[in-house]
Amino acid sequence: MKKFIRTSTLFISILVLPHLLTSLAIDIRSFDHQGFTRIVFEADRSFTYTIQNRPGQMQVHLSDRADFRERTLAVQNSPLLDRVIHEIRGNKSIFTIFFKSDATVQKSFVLEKPFRVVFDFVKSEKPAALPASTPENPEKKPDPPQETQSAPSKPKPIETICIDPGHGGEDLGAIGKSKLQEKDVTLRISHKLKKLIESRTGLRVIMTRDKDSEVSLNTRASIANNQLAQMFISIHANSSFRKSAYGSETYFVSLKATDQESLELAQKENRNLEDPGETIKNDELKMILWNMAQTEYIRESSKLAEYIQNELNELLDTRNRGVKQAPFRVLMRTAMPAVLIETAFISNSREEKKLKSEEFLDKIAFAIYNGISKFIYYYNNILK
Repeated sequence: MKKFIRTSTLFISILVLPHLLTSLAIDIRSFDHQGFTRIVFEADRSFTYTIQNRPGQMQVHLSDRADFRERTLAVQNSPLLDRVIHEIRGNKSIFTIFFKSDATVQKSFVLEKPFRVVFDFVKSEKPAALPASTPENPEKKPDPPQETQSAPSKPKPIETICIDPGHGGEDLGAIGKSKLQEKDVTLRISHKLKKLIESRTGLRVIMTRDKDSEVSLNTRASIANNQLAQMFISIHANSSFRKSAYGSETYFVSLKATDQESLELAQKENRNLEDPGETIKNDELKMILWNMAQTEYIRESSKLAEYIQNELNELLDTRNRGVKQAPFRVLMRTAMPAVLIETAFISNSREEKKLKSEEFLDKIAFAIYNGISKFIYYYNNILK
């Protein structure tokens, strides 16, 4: 066999090459959440597709042929999904999703880098049969359920998280003794956190910036609000005139700062490079809080900050500087639970050295992820 391959290398390459160029490397994952089930098709490049709904199943027709090892992929312990079957027809692949009960697509969307097609399924609710008319009153019809129609929709389980890497572009943030820049540290942590959340939960993650670009505070909040994020995580590295200061801090928004140091930190982070002369007056802060109904999220933001801070203390073995409050502008303008994390002190030479380590940044991302996971469990359970 080895001899045949060695003497026929050119011939085999010519035959196989077209297949390699057209085949998609596909990975399929599913996640069960409160109220819906998500299935994700991840590929090594983009593809187009069509879907066909049938009783008890849905077919996904890909525009290309997929390189998928298993013909049948059983889904374990899912209340809704049963299995996924892969068929090849010509140069195209068809994936058939089988359900344990009637299901409908609640929503679907596409994500980039890596390319993913996401389907969220919910159990179908069959409409109740109308009561049959009686001989005594054949013309009588049921009254329309007006109260039900006007009732406000219930809060949804968490589906979208916004990660905000602090600073960027000309806004360098704090700079360490060895010239390490905060904007670079926050972006590296954010990418690691995004990957953890997506790979382990299947939730949608958006970022206010995914490269070294400058984004205003107002734009950061707008991105989160416009994308209907349900959680806002702003990541920073701390700095202090006291070189001995070390440890992590997690903040949620308040008009009054926990202490003078927290107030000064908020004032520093609130600087607007686009308009250096802009100041935030107390009346404006009150208006922002009122308009964004921030009081609705204060308790949840506090809980989120607590979960994250506890994980940072435990996993990073850093001093517990605690959960704090301060008037951070970027948090005030977000309509969701929102926290700002000062991961470590870049002004501390020892912690600056750690912030250069990929292993330390992995630990930070994992600690934040654990805190987020615990909050999601808490939040989704109070919706039941």
